[in-house]
Amino acid sequence: MLPGVPGLSVATRSLSLVGRPTRKGPTMDDRSPDLRHRTGNLLLDALSQDERALLLTDSRTKPIEVGTSLFRPGDPIGYVPFPLSGTISMLAQPDGSGPVEAATIGREGAGSLHSALGSRRASQELIGQVDGEYIAVGIELFSKQANQGQLQSLVYGYLEALVVQISLSAACNAVHHLNQRCARWLLQTHDRVDGDTFGLTQEYLGVMLGVQRPSVSIAQRTLQAAGCISFRRGSITVTDREALEAAACPCYEMIRAEYSRLVPLHVQR
Repeated sequence: MLPGVPGLSVATRSLSLVGRPTRKGPTMDDRSPDLRHRTGNLLLDALSQDERALLLTDSRTKPIEVGTSLFRPGDPIGYVPFPLSGTISMLAQPDGSGPVEAATIGREGAGSLHSALGSRRASQELIGQVDGEYIAVGIELFSKQANQGQLQSLVYGYLEALVVQISLSAACNAVHHLNQRCARWLLQTHDRVDGDTFGLTQEYLGVMLGVQRPSVSIAQRTLQAAGCISFRRGSITVTDREALEAAACPCYEMIRAEYSRLVPLHVQR
C-alpha cells in the first residue's frame, strides 16, 4: 500500500504564490487521451475499460503548470480535471490576508467533483502546484456518468474522503503545533513525488500552512535538527521518513486511513 493519501509518486517543482503569474488555463496544445491504455489517474483506472472509454469520450489532455489557475471562485465549471501527473492545490481565501491550502489533489483523485451533485460554479480556487498533466472531462458527460455505475461509488467515496481531508486540515491548523503541521504537509507532498527531494519555497509552504515565512523557517530548522529533513533554497529532502512521520500530528494517519477506507482504487486492465 502506498503511503499517505493514495496516489502514485510524481516529480515536483516549487510554487511561490508571492508574485505568481496571473495566467489562467493551459498554454500548450490540448490533445485527446489514448483510450487503449490506462491513463495514470487512479480513479479513472479503477473503472472498467468500457466505462472509462465512455467517460473519456471527447476529453482532452491538458497541462498542469505551476501557478496557473484552473478555476477561481465563481467561475463556471466546464470540465472536471483528473490529474495524470503533478498536483493541484485547492485554495481557500477567507479574507484579504492571503490564500491557504484546503486540500491537495493528485492522480488519486480529481478536482471539482462536487459538480456531480449538480453545482456548476467553482467555490474555491484550483491552481497548479506541481507541473504535470490532467484529463479534462466535459461537465455534462461527467455529471451523467457520475450518477450511475462504478463511477458513482468512486466519486461519492472520494468526495467523502476529500471532506475528511479538508476538515482535518482546518482543525489541524487550529489546534496543532506548527512543527507537527509542517511535518504532515511534507509527508503528504512526499507521497506524491518521485524520490526524496522536491522543490518548495518558504513562501509557498507558508501559504499551505497559513503562517508567515519566519515561522516556516523555524519549523524547517526544527525538523532538520531532528534529522527528518534537510533543505536549501527552493528545495527540501526527506532524510528520515519514519522520523518525519513521528514528528507529524495524528491527522496525517487519519487522512490516510480514511482515503484507504472510502476510495477502493483497484486498477483495471
